[in-house]
Amino acid sequence: MNHPSTAREALIAETLGEVAALVERVEALAPAMDASRLALLQVSEELVNQVATFENRMEMLTNNAVVVASNHILRRANEVTARTLDSQILAMQAAAREMFNKEFDPAVLRVVARLNHLAQLAQREENLWVRWFTHACAFATGASLACLVLLKLWLR
Repeated sequence: MNHPSTAREALIAETLGEVAALVERVEALAPAMDASRLALLQVSEELVNQVATFENRMEMLTNNAVVVASNHILRRANEVTARTLDSQILAMQAAAREMFNKEFDPAVLRVVARLNHLAQLAQREENLWVRWFTHACAFATGASLACLVLLKLWLR
């Protein structure tokens, strides 16, 4: 029975030797793990600083993009407003011209026809006062028509 006991003792002794070697290796691993932990902490701090720098850069970039976009939108809005204003002015002038031609030209032709008729009557009239009064009325009417014609030209 001594023989199995000796093998058993040899196995235990060998196992104890391997455990002792394993403990030595684990103890040797502790300083390396501690160094790795310190390096990991340092890298973590550097990463936090880099993220903060990146956030600042991104904020500046975003603010710059907002300013550039706002300026572009403002410039385009001003251009559209100017074009719209010009087109509105042209449309209003065209409408005024059309209205003036529709309403003014026939009325002027009627007044001219009546003035011609009055001028013919005044030529036949012997009374000087009626002639001068007819001429004064014709002058006033002509001056009014001239003002309207100037207004018509100004609207073009």
